[in-house]
Amino acid sequence: MNTISNFNDGIAAPKFRNLSAGGQRGTDPTFVDTDFPVFRLGDAYLIYAEAQLRGGGGTRAQALTYVNDLRTRAYGDATGNITDPELTLDFLLAERGRELLWEAHRRSDLVRYGKFTGNSYVWAWKGGVAAGASTPATLDLYPLPASELIANPNLVQNPGY
Repeated sequence: MNTISNFNDGIAAPKFRNLSAGGQRGTDPTFVDTDFPVFRLGDAYLIYAEAQLRGGGGTRAQALTYVNDLRTRAYGDATGNITDPELTLDFLLAERGRELLWEAHRRSDLVRYGKFTGNSYVWAWKGGVAAGASTPATLDLYPLPASELIANPNLVQNPGY
């Protein structure tokens, strides 16, 4: 990928297409009218698995079953299933990236895992450079809009903004 602004560079993610359930084109060629999932069963399964690994209860066996149920659906059979030792937090972060692609979870996931900022996890164009670069921890939080700060003098801007 040579420029971040060129839509034709990089890997296409055809997860959502502007088609009806019957395969017809959407009603507006400029703006998609595809439903956007906010929360779905696959996310709930991965939340369970992560909570279990972080000590939040449940059983490891159930967490593994949920992850493998998702992978069986994705692969069409059990060839993509994992074993118990492979079920780690790093694996779950990667699996969330695959399962929830283009569903607006990635930034929150990376912040929660402590990998959105800093240099422990770098991806192309992180920090505004093609090879990726470390970013300051202040970016874990969004800035508060000026209109909100003006409307409520009790608010204090997040550090670094």
